[in-house]
Amino acid sequence: MTWRDVATRDIRGASRSAGIWIVGGVQILLFVGVTVVEFVLNDGSFLTYIERLTGVVAVTIPLVALLLGYKSILAERAGGQLRLALSVPHSRRDLAVGKLVGRCFVFVVPTALALCLAGGIAVTLADGSVPWLWLPWFAGVTILYGVAFVGVAVGVSLSTATGRRVTVGAIGAYLATVVLWEDLHTAVLLILHRFDTAVLRDMPSWALFARLAAPSESYELLVRTGFAVDRAGRYVDSGVASITWLTALGLLVAWTLVPVALGYRRFEAADL
Repeated sequence: MTWRDVATRDIRGASRSAGIWIVGGVQILLFVGVTVVEFVLNDGSFLTYIERLTGVVAVTIPLVALLLGYKSILAERAGGQLRLALSVPHSRRDLAVGKLVGRCFVFVVPTALALCLAGGIAVTLADGSVPWLWLPWFAGVTILYGVAFVGVAVGVSLSTATGRRVTVGAIGAYLATVVLWEDLHTAVLLILHRFDTAVLRDMPSWALFARLAAPSESYELLVRTGFAVDRAGRYVDSGVASITWLTALGLLVAWTLVPVALGYRRFEAADL
């Protein structure tokens, strides 16, 4: 058996999970709700809608992705199914890759559906020009942003054998990468520059890169590449040649793959 078999089995199992259907439904309601509020209640433009939706996505998509992936390995490991699965046989690498692919599929399908429904309503209600060519870009970078957190979740699930640790790991990953990254980055920068606040207005290139390394910052820069939203301005105006949308794209890909690789190293050596 190969990683494809693992992924297929994981997708079939996930499709029977009521919790996953509920998460997908809530996501659809949230995106559609933002659309209705922006165009019906606020009478906004399409650009302000994209900006508002970007802010909502930056906070909620990581939660959805982590919920879908953080117990992807642990559930079978704790129940003993993992030993049976590895006796079929397929390797631990096949299992890790298959779980990553399967959970990415489980995340992508409802997210793409939610974006399509919300986008269709937005296009219908928008009073003005719609940037048609950039709509697939927005959907693509939004999905990639979520896939990055699926990678983080699977990596956490691979790295530990206890439910408490994997839960703490998932919560810690969310807090560190979404909630606290900017504050921690600012604190370190101020300490290194003896609390001279001028450095926050004119960051050196290494500090800009460290700030951009947050998945949400990379996502906002990618959105800014296609839409003139009031986000990621520090990177666009910095003039640093290495801080581009390609850098942000590479960072999101790294967030997808590196945690899985690190988790797999522990999983490979673990006694199941």
